[in-house]
Amino acid sequence: MQPVQYIKLSQLNDQIQDTINARFKGQTYWVVADITNHSFKADKKIHYFELVEKSDKSSAITAKIMGKSWGSGALRILDFESSTGQRFTNNLHVLVQVSVDFHPLYGLSVNLLDIDSSFMLGILEQQRNATLERLVKENDFIHKEGDGYSTLNSRLKLGAVIQRVAVISSSSSAGNEDFRHTMQHNDFGYVFQIDDYHTVVQGDNNAKLFLNKLIEVYNTGIPYDVIVITRGGGSQSDFLIFDNYNIGRAVAKFPIPVITGIGHQKNISITDLMAHTHTKTPTKAAEFIIAHNRSFELGILALQKNIVIKSQQLFLQYHNELNSLKNAVAHNARKLISVQKEELMMARQHIVQTGRSLLNDKKQQLLLTAQLTLQRPQGIIQQKNSNLRHLKANLKIFTSHYLRSRKLQLEDCRKTIKLLSPQHVLSRGYAVVRVHDKIINGAGSIQEGEQIEILLKDAILKSTVNEKIHYDGKHTDL
Repeated sequence: MQPVQYIKLSQLNDQIQDTINARFKGQTYWVVADITNHSFKADKKIHYFELVEKSDKSSAITAKIMGKSWGSGALRILDFESSTGQRFTNNLHVLVQVSVDFHPLYGLSVNLLDIDSSFMLGILEQQRNATLERLVKENDFIHKEGDGYSTLNSRLKLGAVIQRVAVISSSSSAGNEDFRHTMQHNDFGYVFQIDDYHTVVQGDNNAKLFLNKLIEVYNTGIPYDVIVITRGGGSQSDFLIFDNYNIGRAVAKFPIPVITGIGHQKNISITDLMAHTHTKTPTKAAEFIIAHNRSFELGILALQKNIVIKSQQLFLQYHNELNSLKNAVAHNARKLISVQKEELMMARQHIVQTGRSLLNDKKQQLLLTAQLTLQRPQGIIQQKNSNLRHLKANLKIFTSHYLRSRKLQLEDCRKTIKLLSPQHVLSRGYAVVRVHDKIINGAGSIQEGEQIEILLKDAILKSTVNEKIHYDGKHTDL
């Protein structure tokens, strides 16, 4: 058997490298693919990743190749992140310029030389527009009005004063701290009740958690004046949660005004469009609330000023009217006093004359009455003496008859009491029966064989009941 002809692996890889270099050297390609397995070596400023292609129907991976980027390619990635606000990371659908490379040790890969920012922005904008169209089409409480949207939430009227605020944010959000600091250290001394509801506020895959937090706020039943959604900035992908259909719908339908301040400087999210009011940052959201309350206070202060001015005007008007009325009252009073004074003088003269006449009449009547009074007492005394003598005689006769009648009645009572006395009853042949020292009037409580006492007029008989015969008391030989 002849020995097998072979070559070293390095020789084979060198041939592959020569072949690939001969075919692809100096050529670049614009490729559409998805980024996966991304990692970044910050010390070397090198990106490592995989480019994959997925089937439109099944999302299965149909092609894959290793990729890397450094030097000018890494700088182009920085430009991409700056212009789009999107961090270069996994699950991005990108248009990239690559060159083909084969390394004997690391194998086949592509070098990323450039990345198209407008392609990424176009995809995100298409997805965003599709979501907005779906929101309008499927929900009758969302309407497109010009460049904006009218929702059930945006049509709510803010309270005159905002005091109770629910804040949905990340537990570690610096934006939430900025919001709370601005609210609590406002220049006007306004006091707010701020309740935190912490959740994850980045990544489209966390939309369910965010939606549950909105539901939790509603289920508390606390009458919040507004709901504020905050976060402290981040990459484009971090904000994809706020372009989620379900969150946008929930915000649009929420029965409490929603104010957003999610720190997204480059454009407005769907959640911003569905909310009552959107601001650029958490600090701006706080400033909006403070300005709203300040507007109410200024209105009250202006109303107070108008009230003071109107009050002064009314006071001056009524002061002048009162002075006029005072002068009229004084003039009329003097005139009325003069008239009444004359009438009083005439009445005084009339009273004096009438009084004198009346006194004379009464004096004559008193003299006549005095004469009659002196004559009548003697006749009255004689009449009363006669009446007293007659009454004395009648009392004497009546008393004698009354005492005799009462004496006869007392005698009849004495006889009756004597006849009804127990001793007299016993002397007539009757007896009293006692059981256990108690007088009984029937045989119901006496049993055969029981000891009884029989009281006669001259003795007490103690006996035992041998037989008890009942009868109705109607037939007797007594």
